[in-house]
Amino acid sequence: MLDADSNSTSDELLLLTDPAEIELAFRMLEQEEARLDLEIADSIGNNNTDDDDQFTQLYGLQDALHAIEDQLAPVQRAIDTTAANAGAISGRVRFLDQEQTKLKRALDQIEDTALLKLRLTELLAAMHAKNIDLAASLIHKYLTTDAHVLDSPFVAFVTNSESIQGLPRDIIASAARELVDRVAFAFDAAVESNNTREIGHCFRLFPLLGEDLRGLDLYSDFLCTTIADKSRVTADIHAANIYAVRLTRLFEVIAVVIDNHFPLVEAHYGQGRMIRVIQRLQIEGTKRAAMVLDFFEEERHIKRRIAQITTATTTTSALQRNKPPAAEDSSVSDHDFKLITDILGELVLIKRQIAMFSRFMESRAAPEVAALDEETRDRVFLKPAVILKHLPLAMQGILENKTAVDVDESTGLVIHTPLSLRLSWLTDTYITFESFFVTRSAAKAMLLDDTDSLSGWAEPIVDATDLSSDMSSPLKNQKRQKQQLMLLLPDVALTSSCVGDMFFVAKTALEHAISTQQPAAVEAISQCVIGVMNSVLLSAVESRALAKWKSAQMDIGSVAAHQRAILVSINNLDLAGQYLQKTADELKLRVTAEWARIPQQDHAVRAQRALDAFAAFLAKFTHAKQRSLEQLGAQVVKPWVRAILQQSYRDIKYVLSDEEFNDVQNDNLFQKRFVLKFAAMAKQLKRRLAASNYSAILDIAVGSLAVDWERAIRQSKFNMLGGIMFEKDVREIQRYLEQQESGSQRKKFLRLLQSAGVLAVEGVADARHIFEAQSVADVASQAALSKSEVKAILANRIDISEKDISELT
Repeated sequence: MLDADSNSTSDELLLLTDPAEIELAFRMLEQEEARLDLEIADSIGNNNTDDDDQFTQLYGLQDALHAIEDQLAPVQRAIDTTAANAGAISGRVRFLDQEQTKLKRALDQIEDTALLKLRLTELLAAMHAKNIDLAASLIHKYLTTDAHVLDSPFVAFVTNSESIQGLPRDIIASAARELVDRVAFAFDAAVESNNTREIGHCFRLFPLLGEDLRGLDLYSDFLCTTIADKSRVTADIHAANIYAVRLTRLFEVIAVVIDNHFPLVEAHYGQGRMIRVIQRLQIEGTKRAAMVLDFFEEERHIKRRIAQITTATTTTSALQRNKPPAAEDSSVSDHDFKLITDILGELVLIKRQIAMFSRFMESRAAPEVAALDEETRDRVFLKPAVILKHLPLAMQGILENKTAVDVDESTGLVIHTPLSLRLSWLTDTYITFESFFVTRSAAKAMLLDDTDSLSGWAEPIVDATDLSSDMSSPLKNQKRQKQQLMLLLPDVALTSSCVGDMFFVAKTALEHAISTQQPAAVEAISQCVIGVMNSVLLSAVESRALAKWKSAQMDIGSVAAHQRAILVSINNLDLAGQYLQKTADELKLRVTAEWARIPQQDHAVRAQRALDAFAAFLAKFTHAKQRSLEQLGAQVVKPWVRAILQQSYRDIKYVLSDEEFNDVQNDNLFQKRFVLKFAAMAKQLKRRLAASNYSAILDIAVGSLAVDWERAIRQSKFNMLGGIMFEKDVREIQRYLEQQESGSQRKKFLRLLQSAGVLAVEGVADARHIFEAQSVADVASQAALSKSEVKAILANRIDISEKDISELT
């Protein structure tokens, strides 16, 4: 009982101070001691007999163990003797194995030496007989796999012959040098005689002689000469795109040469060695491409054209400060502009071909570099001095510091080439020509805008309130007459040509820039397009759209032309926004597709960012359209809606008797008048506005109607039947307008419907229920009626007392 927590119990006993507690604890300890004595006595009594029996058995086994030990002593001595003999035998066996290995090695060396003597004899005989293939294979054997034989201690026995004079290593080295000279001479002779079979034969021998780099260089020189012959294009220098055709032909020949010779080089020189040939072909191709660009610059008179463009741009800027944006200068004739456009097209093709050639070279070179380790790469790559030697003299002067001649570590291509020094000039020239093309074409597009010749605008839009509201004639006859009139009207051309032409120019220019695969070109042309759209298209169209609306009291023709200019310009703004969004999306997809292989990831990012700036210009078209529609609504639509409402309410009252209420239900003149006049206005606008513009202007009209109608009822008197009829009028007009616009008008008609509900109540208590039923959202948006407004509306009910209204809480 005390074992579980003996330590803690002992501590507790030591802390006792009260005599009674100490005496009680002492008694408990005595009892525990007595219990333990009984348990120990029982345990000893039960186990005593078993322990004695086991000890007796153990004493009996001791004698047997001593007897066995005496019997095993001789065996142990025999085992120890055998182990000692086995160790001695094992050491002797190891010694014999080593001696056998040495003997076998010596025999192998003697055999290799005898074979070396035989092979040297064959080599000297092959060299004497000019058997190049046999001699090359023997030299390759002792330069690679059997090079250790030349260091054998038995080599001295090889020279003990009259046919072999000198050390084997010297004999092989001398034969290799002589054979390399022979192969090189044979290679040159084969190139001169255009013996392609012999060229290939000699090319395969160089790596056998340990001269793989020399073989690659000679073969590269040969391929460069073939490029010059195969890429020659015979055509008139004045032919269209002749310089782009020459570059295309040059690059195609290089691509075919690289692809066709990959297997040969890899089979005989090893994987990755083709990179040295690619480097030489790159230098040769870019050198010839730079020559083509030099001829292009000279024969196309690029400097003179740039000066002409600069003068024209300066003149145009001066004209635009005093004339409309569409003003065109005469410093560049139409013929000159056509020549400039032709040069631009050739520039685009040249830039595109150069970009495609660069991607092709990278795609072929990068895997070769990846197949080489760092040490082999340093040996195989062309050294700066070799690269400089193959460059034109003028470029060597520019790159006198050899550290400036470098190789891209990831692709192995030469960084500074004759073509790379021309790329900056080529990009700047392209941007100059493209920017002038955009500016001049945009100005011409505005001059050739066909707004004046658009069909369907001979008759002006007339005020809907001028239409006869005489309802005495049958309604069917009026509808039939209007349907016939609409059938006779020609289709209305909603937009003019300037938007389509402008975006054709913009899209063409940006596609040109994307095809160059130069982010600087995309950024520059994007900014140019944005600037031209802002100064030429947007400013002109917006100014027409914001012109003041003229009434029909003037000459009909001039009024129709003025209205056409406004409405067509608003439609043009809408169309421009659609074109811009569509064009930007298509161009972004094109960048993603065409620039995916460009290793510089930031190039595509820069191009996409430039196109994002172009797409962001949509906000300006949207803002201009919104301003134009708001002004059209303020100047035209809202006054018309206000007049329609006033004329529709002529001689209409809402204090009705039972008989008058029934008459109005059978023939509601207000609804007929309103629908007739509003439909006349809507049809005229619908025929002359784009769908989104018509929807926006109808939205303005409905909003104006709700505000004016709510203001009008504050000045009218009602009884309950009149309130009921008014509520029916509001709901019918709302339903009619929703059919016209194909959308809910609840938000605009909310206050009007609540007012109608208040006017149609039987008593003040019902008005309280209407007020309490308002939604939280309506109250938060301030679209619902307040308590004071409900009371003011109820004051228009002649059958409800002011006392009852004042008690409304």
